[in-house]
Amino acid sequence: MRFSNSIKRAVTVVLAGGMLVTLPSVARAEEPAAGTLAITLAACDPDGTTATDAASAARLNGMLNGKVAGDLDAYRVSCAREVIRAVRERGMPRRAAVIAITTVIVETEIRNIVEKLDHTSVGLFQQQDWWGTEAQRLDPIRAANAFLNAMEREYPNDSWQNVAIGTVCQEVQESGFGDRYAPQVSDAGKIVDELWDHAFGRTYDSFNGDARADMIVHAGTEVSVRKGGSGGGFDGGAVVTSGWGRYHGMQVTDGLGRLHFADFNNDHFTDMIVHHGSDVSVRYNNGKGVFDGGRTVSTGWGRYHGLDVANGLGRLHFADFTGDGRADMIVHHGSDVSVRHNVGEGFDGGHAVTSGWGRYHGVQAANGLGRLFFADLNSDDKADMVVHDGSDVSVRYNTSGGFDGGRIISSGWGRYHGLDAPNGLGRLHFADYDGDQLDDMIVHDGSDVSVRLNVGGGFDGGRTVTSGWGRFHGMQITDGLGRLYFS
Repeated sequence: MRFSNSIKRAVTVVLAGGMLVTLPSVARAEEPAAGTLAITLAACDPDGTTATDAASAARLNGMLNGKVAGDLDAYRVSCAREVIRAVRERGMPRRAAVIAITTVIVETEIRNIVEKLDHTSVGLFQQQDWWGTEAQRLDPIRAANAFLNAMEREYPNDSWQNVAIGTVCQEVQESGFGDRYAPQVSDAGKIVDELWDHAFGRTYDSFNGDARADMIVHAGTEVSVRKGGSGGGFDGGAVVTSGWGRYHGMQVTDGLGRLHFADFNNDHFTDMIVHHGSDVSVRYNNGKGVFDGGRTVSTGWGRYHGLDVANGLGRLHFADFTGDGRADMIVHHGSDVSVRHNVGEGFDGGHAVTSGWGRYHGVQAANGLGRLFFADLNSDDKADMVVHDGSDVSVRYNTSGGFDGGRIISSGWGRYHGLDAPNGLGRLHFADYDGDQLDDMIVHDGSDVSVRLNVGGGFDGGRTVTSGWGRFHGMQITDGLGRLYFS
């Protein structure tokens, strides 16, 4: 349980599926003897680490000053994320998470240690036999709950909230080095701040659940998926469903409706949402490249296929407004934008969240000034409202009950309202291309698709990621073959 600076360690990490990997490890500050020690680490998240974990580690390494400063990686972040998730699932406040993370920084540098280095201690919290079975102590959620239970016994009636964090850690752990907790509290707070909103697991979604947006191609009757990868670009693709030749929009001859793609049931896989005449139905993605047969989740939307359709009243969008991982239905009705919350296999009655958008149904609509999008641009898991107003792109951040006053984040996009707009060059999309939980701007410019990565409050200069899509700006375009989506 206590190590020294002189130790050099080879760390064997037990990954999901039982695979062992040996990695270099930083020295601990409390080892009593020199030498070489092999330490086996158990995975914290059974699904493994994510690109988001790696991005969080990179951000935190530039912020921390204590014991784990500069040493965080995706694995350690996944361990911290699981501990914080245990706190959130109990409905406890952030301070409880800071106490728990302070403890695991000192005990294990946020590593789920299998070796019994101090008598019978194992796991993130270095809990001895009396805390539970070895399997229970190596389960981050179970171990964190055992720690929190002990804290509440030691400090009944939430009295731990009024005691110094280092003191609380020591009272629970009964360490021989109790003064080592307090110096780590500041860093623990930064880690909790970074991970708090993402601790309920994988709040992102994509077709295969890997956090990176995939390119979904609706070509004639077929829908295919080209999966995004860590190396950039998209793979060669595969057909995932057929029979959708009349779902390129009601603007197209013989059109029956339109397709949308979003995670409807919070399983982190992109589902297919079908707006068919008056009905909205959802076909769940099983995570293996197959959509099920579907079910109707809402009706009465026959006049919401766009204002450029005869007798149109508005348009539907699907995005997670509340941050619960499930796509809500966002209704742009004339001037108003309202949200109908996802309540399982349907939506509630809805409420207006912003007004004044009567001229933002597309520049193809009479007197149109631009168009609205809904995407998470600040990584809080809640869809913000992105406004493409003439040349400018601005964002109005989600404030839970509505949106703020907004700010411009990019300009020069006056000819990107669609190829069916006068002098149009292409179209914009917003999705998380690189898996950092910040939605990026994806530009379909003629034949090319390029990505401008979200750098916080704006986008970088961009790069082309795939070409050959000149005939996929919609079936309403001359010689159009279909349309692209990114989710």
